[in-house]
Amino acid sequence: MKLYEKSLHDLTSKIVESGTFLYGRQVVELEKNLSRTFRREALTLASGHDALLLSLQALRLSHKDEVIFPANVYPTAFPIFQSGVKPILCDVDASGQLDPHAVEKVLSSRTKVIVIVHLYGLVGQLDEIIRIAREHKLILIEDCAQAYGSKFNGKYVGTFGDIGCFSFYPTKNIGTMGDGGAIITKNRKLYSYIFQARQYGESKRYKSTFVSGHSRLPEFQSGVINVILKDYKEVMEKKLAVYNTYLREFSKAPFDNNVRILRSHVLSSPSLHLFVIEVKQRQRLMTYLSSKGIEAHIHYPYSIHRVKAFHIDKKQNYPMSDRLSKNCISLPFHQFLTHSQITYVVSTIAQFYGKT
Repeated sequence: MKLYEKSLHDLTSKIVESGTFLYGRQVVELEKNLSRTFRREALTLASGHDALLLSLQALRLSHKDEVIFPANVYPTAFPIFQSGVKPILCDVDASGQLDPHAVEKVLSSRTKVIVIVHLYGLVGQLDEIIRIAREHKLILIEDCAQAYGSKFNGKYVGTFGDIGCFSFYPTKNIGTMGDGGAIITKNRKLYSYIFQARQYGESKRYKSTFVSGHSRLPEFQSGVINVILKDYKEVMEKKLAVYNTYLREFSKAPFDNNVRILRSHVLSSPSLHLFVIEVKQRQRLMTYLSSKGIEAHIHYPYSIHRVKAFHIDKKQNYPMSDRLSKNCISLPFHQFLTHSQITYVVSTIAQFYGKT
C-alpha cells in the first residue's frame, strides 16, 4: 500500500470530513465501477465469504438440494457448508480447476447448483461447465475471489454464471486494507434478496421482510479499492511480464518431470493471482528454498475431505485434488519482481534437483 500512500491519506481526510462511514460516496462509486466493468448489477459486501453465502441463501435451497464444488478449495467450502445445503465435492483437472468429466459423474436429480472456482486466477474448462449447467438447468455460481480481471474468450469471468462472487481480501489482485467482497448479477431477484440481506433484510429502513444479519463494506475499504482500480491495468501488465519471465526461465532449465507449471485454459486471459507449480519432493524443496532466502507457500495443503471440520465421507476419492494438495507450491509473484530475482528463484530450484 506504500505505492498509494498520498491517495490514501487524502481519502481518509475526505471520509472523516464527510462523517459518513457506511453506504456513502465511496460505496456508490465502487458499485458503479463494478457495474460498468462487468455490465451487471453490483453490490458490495463485507467479504468474499459473505458474497458466496448470501448468493446461496438467495436461491432458497433446502438441506436436500445438492451443490457441486471443487474438492481443493478450502475457503470456498465454508460458506457452502454454512448455507445448509448438501455439499457435493468434485475432483479437479491438472490445473486445479473443476473437472467437467468429474462433474457429470456426481450429478443427480437433486443437484441444483454448480460453484466453479477460478483458483489462482486461472480459468479452466469453463465452456464445458457452462454446457453442463445449461443441459441440466442448473444455477452456476462463479467464485472469482482470486480472479478479478480474468477473461475467457474475451469476456470477464463472473459474467458467465447466474452470479459472480468477488473477494477484496488484502492479498487478492484487488485488495483493500481489511476485508471486503462483492457480487455481480443480471438476475433482479437475486440482486434484490442480497441487497436486503446485507442490511437486516430491510427493503427500506426498519422495514425488514425477512431475518438477516448484515454484511457492509465500510467507506474506507471501498475507497481503497477505488484507488487501486485506477492503476489496476498497469499492475496487471507488470504481473503478466513477471509471469512470462518465469515461463521463459523455466523453459531454459532441464527439470525433466520434477516441475510442472499450472496453466490456464488456452482460450483464457488469466489475471494471475499466484504462480503455482507442481513439484516432486515438496517439503525438501521448500526447506532448500527457505535456506536460500526464497519464500514459497502452499495453497492449499489439504483437500476438503481431509479437513476434520467438514463431515465428508473420508473414503471418497478425489485423486487429482489430493495430488495437487500434496505437491504444489506458490512461488514469489508480484509486480515488483525483477528479472534477476526471477532468474535466481528458477536457478535455485534447478540447483536443488541437480543435487538430489
